[in-house]
Amino acid sequence: MKVDVTKLNTVLVDYVLPFIGICAWLIFGLWVSSFLARLLYNGLSRRIGADTARAISKTVKFLLVVLFVISLIRGVGVDITAVLGAAGVAGVAIGFASQTSLSNLISGLFLVLERPFKAGDWIEVDGSSGYVHSVELLSTYIRTFDNSMVRIPNEMLAKSKLINYTKYPIRRLDIDIAVAYKEDAARVMRIFREVVTANPSCFNEPEPLIVFKGFGASSMEFLLAVWTDRTEMQGTRTSLMRDIKARFEEEGIDLPYQRVRMKEGSGV
Repeated sequence: MKVDVTKLNTVLVDYVLPFIGICAWLIFGLWVSSFLARLLYNGLSRRIGADTARAISKTVKFLLVVLFVISLIRGVGVDITAVLGAAGVAGVAIGFASQTSLSNLISGLFLVLERPFKAGDWIEVDGSSGYVHSVELLSTYIRTFDNSMVRIPNEMLAKSKLINYTKYPIRRLDIDIAVAYKEDAARVMRIFREVVTANPSCFNEPEPLIVFKGFGASSMEFLLAVWTDRTEMQGTRTSLMRDIKARFEEEGIDLPYQRVRMKEGSGV
């Protein structure tokens, strides 16, 4: 069986080599896009934060890939105008079908620019609370306190009430305490002041707030508000409650049953 060398050369020159060139160019384009995106992320992450740098690097990578694809199409001799026209029609159809994704994308960009939170912050939104794991273009992932992962669409974050518990370095811890009517209010407030002063986790500046709020149904109502480091909230809460109970027992002051309530970061 004889092989037609001329036809073989024609197939090789007209089809095989161009196909190999297209694949090589596409692989090169993907590698260059990923490499430049990584460089951009490394350069920006220290200056503007990891979340913003990640969003910018992904956007740049996408644009570079598009440019490589367009150059590839032009390189093989395809009319780029016709391709863009077809892409425009397809884009309209895809846009109608993916309005939610587009809304999440736009919301993600606003979140990156506004930066109401960052990776590692403790946030609460729509009943979900935990530490921010990552902020992506379409959604944000938070790790709950029981070590579950929750995906929240960025559109929901942009529209919902969002609480960032670790935005500022210090937090105010509010404790509502009810004391029996038979006790001396001035003495109770003095004990509160002594307990707070002796606690190393409570700040003297801003000054602690001790308020006699009024008379409840069966007890006097007090507010104890102290400032502490955001990382010491749980420890400060435990130590204050423990010390108050110990001092009250020492001083013979009664706490009515089910009359101790605590809030974090609220006003008077």
